[in-house]
Amino acid sequence: MGDARDAPLMRPGASARRPTVLAVPSIAKVEPLTSARALRGPFDYRLPETLQRVGVGSLLVVPFGRRRVLGVVVELADRTEIDPDRLAAPLEALEQGVPADLVRLAMWMARTYCSTPARALGLVLPPGVGPRGERPRVRSKQRLVATLVRDEGDVTPKQRAVLDALAGGPIAAAELPLDHGGLRRLAARGLIALERRDVRRRPPSAAVGVAEVTPPAMTLAQEAAVARIERAFDEPSQLLLHGVTGSGKTEVYLRAAAAALRRDRGAIVLVPEIALTPQTVTRFQARFGDTVAVLHSQLSDGERYDEWRRLRAGEARICVGPRSAVFAPVGDLGLVVVDEEHDASYKHEGDPRYDARAVASRRAGQAGAVLVAGSATWRAS
Repeated sequence: MGDARDAPLMRPGASARRPTVLAVPSIAKVEPLTSARALRGPFDYRLPETLQRVGVGSLLVVPFGRRRVLGVVVELADRTEIDPDRLAAPLEALEQGVPADLVRLAMWMARTYCSTPARALGLVLPPGVGPRGERPRVRSKQRLVATLVRDEGDVTPKQRAVLDALAGGPIAAAELPLDHGGLRRLAARGLIALERRDVRRRPPSAAVGVAEVTPPAMTLAQEAAVARIERAFDEPSQLLLHGVTGSGKTEVYLRAAAAALRRDRGAIVLVPEIALTPQTVTRFQARFGDTVAVLHSQLSDGERYDEWRRLRAGEARICVGPRSAVFAPVGDLGLVVVDEEHDASYKHEGDPRYDARAVASRRAGQAGAVLVAGSATWRAS
């Protein structure tokens, strides 16, 4: 991408004209997802009536110079310093977007770590969106599912086998003893219904250690720690949990997550390395079941996309993973745990060169959430 002079718009504040007030349509301030460091956005775009539902975090395809690029809406406004006749309109709004709180977090990271908004926003994009604004490469996986509508006797033996099988509930079309043509004929007669349903691509399960479904009795120290965290939900604060490895910190995290869920709030649990993720996930899934999602770089694109979507939709309320899980789209965030916070692996070597511990602190503060940092090395001075 060339310099900002190639863009069809001027940056707010770059013109000496008096601000022009536009009632309708409104203005979207967009950060284009480009790799250019010299770019100075955001850029104003006019929202036509067909895109009035666009909000902060929406992903838009916008004209930018001679190109079409993907951009993130970082602000909405009803004022612009650009002549309204010069404002271009977005070409398209994509289905998936970025939660508004993560947009604010990314913009803070760009300032704090001397990076660009585009590079920081790249960390919070839905999985599958290219780092330079390429359209999403990953889609939901679907399969054709058959459901019994009514049964009748005038059918062939293979059709009878299908109807009998569907009496027990919906079944994937590929698992039935009829090809798609035969199933469509049954559907045309009103005997079955065919529909496409999303198929969840589950991360591989690698149970590690013993997972207790029934919570064990807590020690006095654990009880005191949990009680302190419970009080912090009323007055959000940042807490340090000190305990050597094996001292029971994970049980405190589990109880804290349960307290967040009772308050209809979500939780993020960060572990220092991907290798430590399975044992933590095992314990959290044993306690909370399918409301636990996992995010890390070793998942396939499809697995990461489906876990991200479950979190975004609120189907999963707890996310476990290494440092990149701090960007999980958990709504109504109430708890952020940073396990083994002394570990150097929380520092990211790319651009932006962020420290996930500082990002976790900032995100918890934005959300009014409790931050619990666990450490085995801290000593009182």
